[in-house]
Amino acid sequence: MKLTPSMVLCLLLTIGSIGFAQDLATDIGKGAKDVGKAAKTVGGDTARGAEDVAKDAAHATDKATKAMARSTKKVAEKTVRHTERAGKKSGEAVGKGVKDTGKGVDKGAKETVDALK
Repeated sequence: MKLTPSMVLCLLLTIGSIGFAQDLATDIGKGAKDVGKAAKTVGGDTARGAEDVAKDAAHATDKATKAMARSTKKVAEKTVRHTERAGKKSGEAVGKGVKDTGKGVDKGAKETVDALK
């Protein structure tokens, strides 16, 4: 069998293309592996980020709840204080009114007694 230059050229091109295809397959495999690693890293970062966001939201909600509880307590204390003051002043006013009424009744009774004498 005689190898002609054209057959040698075809043989070399075939061997070269097989080597190129293997290199290409290796490169594609490496690229796919790198993409997988990057996706895994991004997925982990995203999960950590979501966890941080959830923690921050819970912390903010907790702070807001505590602040609201403190405010409600302060308002309740002020309401009680003002109610006590109003009750005390009302009691004093009623006491004065009763005392004045008593004085008026005494005065009227004395005048009635004096008029009858």
